[in-house]
Amino acid sequence: MKILLLGGSNAGIRDGWAFQFQRQASEHEVENRFLGAVGSLYGLMALLRMERAGVAPPEIIIFEYCLNDILLFAANCLREALVVDALQAFAACCARRGIRLMFLCLDPCRTPSKELRGARRRARRLYAEAATRYATPAIWLEEIFPGGATPAHYQDQNHLTVEASAAVAAAVLRKLGEARIPVARDAEIRFDYVDATRARASDACERRHIQSKVFEGDFIRLKRPSESHWPGHGRLVGLMLHSDETSGDYLIRAPRCVRRKNPRSKMQEIVANLMLLHYVSSVIATDCGVVIAMPDDEAALRRVPEDATLLAVPPTARFLDQTLDIHAAIYWRPRSLAKRIGALLGRR
Repeated sequence: MKILLLGGSNAGIRDGWAFQFQRQASEHEVENRFLGAVGSLYGLMALLRMERAGVAPPEIIIFEYCLNDILLFAANCLREALVVDALQAFAACCARRGIRLMFLCLDPCRTPSKELRGARRRARRLYAEAATRYATPAIWLEEIFPGGATPAHYQDQNHLTVEASAAVAAAVLRKLGEARIPVARDAEIRFDYVDATRARASDACERRHIQSKVFEGDFIRLKRPSESHWPGHGRLVGLMLHSDETSGDYLIRAPRCVRRKNPRSKMQEIVANLMLLHYVSSVIATDCGVVIAMPDDEAALRRVPEDATLLAVPPTARFLDQTLDIHAAIYWRPRSLAKRIGALLGRR
């Protein structure tokens, strides 16, 4: 069978569950399209991108972004409704293309942090509800390790040991036959993935193709001063970026909202040239797209309210030498309050 793995850094680390699954499932064709420090929204973007490119669908997808959604909840970078709608859209995409789906729900190591415990409860509830709603199986760590995972199963706060990863891989392989096409063919997809081919750029911009181990695509590189327009309507919820040593603060401008955001990440201590999906935590609604800009007035840029970024660190390049590489913008059209209430009542 052709199997696609979509997961976070646990799917990407050496001897992680995905690497060991590929070895254990040697009779199958297994492709690993992991990306760390992103959540379920990236999984949806990856599937929409494959669909748009005309890539032949896999037979099964293993979806492993529960842990990252937990971390994003704990950092106040994510809304529950966004996860609900992203999982619905992902299930709908799988249903209409006949792809069998299975959720693999990992957890961070148990911690006294009240924020992390609350985030874990929220994310697990949403994934459990999605698995039930779309008749899609889910694998939980407590099914693999009797009594649940302990600190001995982790090499750090968020990553499993080699031995624990092997147990996870074996559990996925055992349950592979339980994967199902989601019951979600008529579910709404309220997301737009707008890539660089649809954007307009002006001033000090150039189009470039970037290829890395985890992501390949067309990007627009902005220098100071320059700006680019990304068409779309709804709420801007994510920007797919490439960050390196020259990356610097940028501006998001919509009709009724302006925010400053920093593309640099603590993850660059490990991966210098980083692909990342920047979640937008502010409510930036638009009916005419957004402008992503690299202004050359540093004082004016600093006066703009900042949109929080997970694991952000200050830029290192001189301000006027800073750049921004952007591949895509993701827009979301949330359900109205009346529709959300109706959906809740309908599930009772």
